[in-house]
Amino acid sequence: MSGAASRGAAPGGRDDTWRRTAHVAAGALGPVAARLPPGAAALGFGALVVLAGAAETLRLTSPGARHRLERFAGRLFRPAEASGISGATTLALGFALAWWIFPAGAAERAILVAALADPMAALVGTRAGGSGRKTWAGSLACAVTAALVLWLTHVAVPVALAGGVVAAVAERAPWRAVDNVTVPVLVAAALWLLA
Repeated sequence: MSGAASRGAAPGGRDDTWRRTAHVAAGALGPVAARLPPGAAALGFGALVVLAGAAETLRLTSPGARHRLERFAGRLFRPAEASGISGATTLALGFALAWWIFPAGAAERAILVAALADPMAALVGTRAGGSGRKTWAGSLACAVTAALVLWLTHVAVPVALAGGVVAAVAERAPWRAVDNVTVPVLVAAALWLLA
């Protein structure tokens, strides 16, 4: 395997290692929020969405702000995000919605699933030759990772397996970055309904 492929190169030679690392690190927000008072966690997710929205507005309307933000976090943006909402903003929104709508235990686990299963799907899908498309190998990696995360967080095996299937289906959303919303929200819904 080439050096670029082993580091997580996406189609076209772009290295998505930093982006995937940030995605995984964002999963810490679930366990942190679960240890805060409920009102503080809800406000924290609200502040995160407002901050992400403000950064997007500046990035998309001010060339100077865009230049500074891309110098600071340029490796986190994909070329397709140059004129639209970034994956970071949709991820913040997905985490917040899961937290605001569902019980803390379901939301915490769903945030962990979204943070870990989606990057695993992208990594495996890219290596399976996805060329930017969703692959069945990536979906399988998503399902297995999600089920494992749920099982490791003390979810019963049948519910963990169901959550893995829900995560894989939600991850296959055909629109760019929508899976950052669908995965945490639908996994939290599944956990809430099946628990």
